Amino acid sequence: MPEKPKVLKLLTVFIFTLLMVSACKDKAEKTSLPKLGATAINFNCQDLEGQDWSLDKVKGKIVLLRFWADWCPYCRYEMPIIDKYYRKLKNEGFLVLAVNVKQSAEVALAFIAQLDVTFPVPLDPDGKMTQRYGVYAIPTNFLIDREGIIREILIGEVFREEKPLRDLLKNYFPLP
Repeated sequence: MPEKPKVLKLLTVFIFTLLMVSACKDKAEKTSLPKLGATAINFNCQDLEGQDWSLDKVKGKIVLLRFWADWCPYCRYEMPIIDKYYRKLKNEGFLVLAVNVKQSAEVALAFIAQLDVTFPVPLDPDGKMTQRYGVYAIPTNFLIDREGIIREILIGEVFREEKPLRDLLKNYFPLP
């Protein structure tokens, strides 16, 4: 039969391990990444014009939340296609929030001016919002419905042509 101090020591280690696993599990559940069909993670950020944005503020709109950077070749040719649909559908409740990842306002502004896009461009200079959304590739897009539920997660080059974006949006808007 083992000695009492050894049994107590083993029991203490076992209980400590259970508590640590439980604490890690709770933290992981609280900081889980966005998933299809789940409520989108709220955020607070400011765009190039100094306007504050949050999901709470845009509830009731269909939101394309796009993470991008100026070095991304896909962003260069996809942003004008996205802007075409934004201009056409913004009065019907379509909003594009094109979040610039870890770049200065000057860099983002120069890029947007070159492409002549009109949708809001929030900034994520420290990458915290990008990290909360689990973005690991640029561009990454989240389509969020009017109730704040993530309906699509699109990673990489997806809008080189208009058809994928049109097909995605015709579920929410009357499009030809």
